[in-house]
Amino acid sequence: MKINNQYVWVFDLDDTLYSELEYQKSGYKAIADFVRNIYKQDVEQVIEVAISNKQDVLNEICNYLSVPLSVKDSFLWLYRLHFPQIRLYNGVLEALSMIESNSVALSIITDGRSVSQRLKVLALGLDCYEVLISEDWQELKPQPERFHYIQNKYPNAYGFIYVGDNLKKDFITPNQLGWITIGLKDAGNNIHKQKTELVDACYLPKIWIDSFTELQEFLC
Repeated sequence: MKINNQYVWVFDLDDTLYSELEYQKSGYKAIADFVRNIYKQDVEQVIEVAISNKQDVLNEICNYLSVPLSVKDSFLWLYRLHFPQIRLYNGVLEALSMIESNSVALSIITDGRSVSQRLKVLALGLDCYEVLISEDWQELKPQPERFHYIQNKYPNAYGFIYVGDNLKKDFITPNQLGWITIGLKDAGNNIHKQKTELVDACYLPKIWIDSFTELQEFLC
């Protein structure tokens, strides 16, 4: 399949352009560093054990420090507002650069809090792109408003392409709108697992890729 330069490309963010698990680790490290500075306690092992046992990490930190559970809210905001130590998946930067040069436009549609998602985008060096965040729009995928916005913004585009990973919400709306949908296969670390046998065909991407290097092969 070859895609000409008259398409608009739209990307998901979490677990598509970078590993959301790495963001989680970064957030917990930020909390551990804060606790070490303020409470003079090391909670890194507490965090590791809680994750391993699938416990509420912030509850376990509060219990270990013998502080009220209400302090959990402060730790949660530390997590949400920290500047993340994350990086793009291999091949993403090169693929985005080539796609940007061979397309009408390139945008990102992502769910999450406005500040948290923008901090991720900034940390990844993607702040040069238009980013449509669910909190700003007061809607979550698969609600269609942001997809319609993209279509209306580029009425002369030959077509639209969406690249994502989450089978529950990423692909059903662009599929219904006639977009080309491309799914990045989970290498085993995604927060949301890709259980294709549990969803209807309308929730699946039309094309699967193993890595971003494959996207460059689609370009004319």
